[in-house]
Amino acid sequence: MSLIEKIKTDIKIYWPCLLFLLAIVGFVSKALYNYPVAIMAILGLYKVISNPSLLQNDRHIKMFTIAFGCLWLPLAISLPDAVNFTHSSQTVFPYLRFLFAGIFIIDEVSRDQKRLDFILAGIFFIVLFWCLDATLQFIAGKNLVGYPYERGHITGMFYPRNTISHICSILSGLFFFYIFIQLQQRKWMLLGLVPLFFIILLSGRRAAWIMLALSSFGFLIYFYLASQNKKQVLLIAGTITTLIAVVLTSTIMFHKPTNHRFKVTLGLFTGEYEQINKATAIRLPIWETSVEVVKSNFINGIGPRGFRHIYQQYSEKDNYFHKSSQTHPHLLFMEILTETGIIGLAGYLLMIYLLIRIWRQHDKLAVFPYLLPVLVALFPLNAHMAFYGSIWSSMLWLLIMLLFCHLRLIQVNDTTPIK
Repeated sequence: MSLIEKIKTDIKIYWPCLLFLLAIVGFVSKALYNYPVAIMAILGLYKVISNPSLLQNDRHIKMFTIAFGCLWLPLAISLPDAVNFTHSSQTVFPYLRFLFAGIFIIDEVSRDQKRLDFILAGIFFIVLFWCLDATLQFIAGKNLVGYPYERGHITGMFYPRNTISHICSILSGLFFFYIFIQLQQRKWMLLGLVPLFFIILLSGRRAAWIMLALSSFGFLIYFYLASQNKKQVLLIAGTITTLIAVVLTSTIMFHKPTNHRFKVTLGLFTGEYEQINKATAIRLPIWETSVEVVKSNFINGIGPRGFRHIYQQYSEKDNYFHKSSQTHPHLLFMEILTETGIIGLAGYLLMIYLLIRIWRQHDKLAVFPYLLPVLVALFPLNAHMAFYGSIWSSMLWLLIMLLFCHLRLIQVNDTTPIK
């Protein structure tokens, strides 16, 4: 078989995976990821129209649809009372794209374990490239395409937005998993952890630090339980911890912006309002306003993305953001309560319960690497991008799609944990 024929064959096999990875790559921009997701949604809708029984007969697609409903139905229920119907409807109705994109990906990718493995490898090399490129930007002043480093503002390929740390931290669980799979034959891949931790710490985004810490802690537990040689695991874990500790300590000591942010973050433990407010990046006035909004709209909320339209009405005049307003509450569970009320919170909790129940019904170790990033994305204390915003919604549902692909493959191929 010639090289061209092999490429054609691989494209025929892996084209759904390439479409998925294009969505991941698209996060470097503000909206590029939407195009691959839209194509997947159209293909998924075609699947449903041409084969309606797919929703009824396929257990995992059915479970995915139920999980989707847990988040989407509260959005729809909040719409009649939305403070800005136009803005909210632009979230509620396009949100359906994740359902059909998921149906397409689950049906296509879970046909062959190699397809899921291809996506996992793709995510690893994409994240590694991003981090190495951003490291070059920090050292040389410019990255591979000439984007400049602005002091205290690492961006890499995400220029001019400083979202590289959020995206890399939520994908870190899958990054760790790929290294774990390859570790037996390629121990040098552990070096990939250095640029990942370096860039996330250097970004100064405390929300990204938290997600990375959750992913790291969760995966270390998995690493220990899934390995047969526990002593070797402890040795490797100790080496990794030492390596990362050196990176973290050096960055905090010698990079002044990171050093400053680290010291400010310690204000969380002072018990003083002003220090805590600084440590949370002036989040307390936003959360106080959110509480007031929830008190008046506790059943079905104010509608998704409506917070900016009502902020000044509920904030005090001396509120730090009273004049400028805020787009969302900057705390995941508060955003859910504010914009979809207790109905939304119930749906969110029901979805987590459903995912945990599914996990317990399968081989727990086999499922955990794909469940971990989803749980980190759903962590109630996440204080970064809007939960109902396009970026985080897309990332969340892409991760959930991979989880259900894996679940389907476990059932079909009797996949067991990697030892």
